[in-house]
Amino acid sequence: MKDKLFERRKAERRYALNFLDYEILGDSGEVTGRGLARTLNVSDDGLRLETGQFFEPGQQLRITLGLNNDLVQVTGQVVNSQPENEEICSSGVLFIELDGQDRETYRKHCETLKTSLGQ
Repeated sequence: MKDKLFERRKAERRYALNFLDYEILGDSGEVTGRGLARTLNVSDDGLRLETGQFFEPGQQLRITLGLNNDLVQVTGQVVNSQPENEEICSSGVLFIELDGQDRETYRKHCETLKTSLGQ
């Protein structure tokens, strides 16, 4: 089944470890929880994060990424989540809102990462 998930990906993944802050959003957009995580990989339209919390597919997160000296805020929707062990879970998040300067900063970060990895 993992192969089918991998094949559905539309964007190239770049492996990067960055810490991030997330807020869990309820149905009305209210913050129902928050925590810290780290990215496992990033793409132009999403990321995979690792955290101590399991997320349900469809759950929305507001994520603040620290990229070098910049902070980027994005809202995303969890598309999958799976336990890695008893304490850690990884989740794929598809961006649903990334505006203006944050989009440009994130795009530049991805391009820099791609270049540094020789892709």
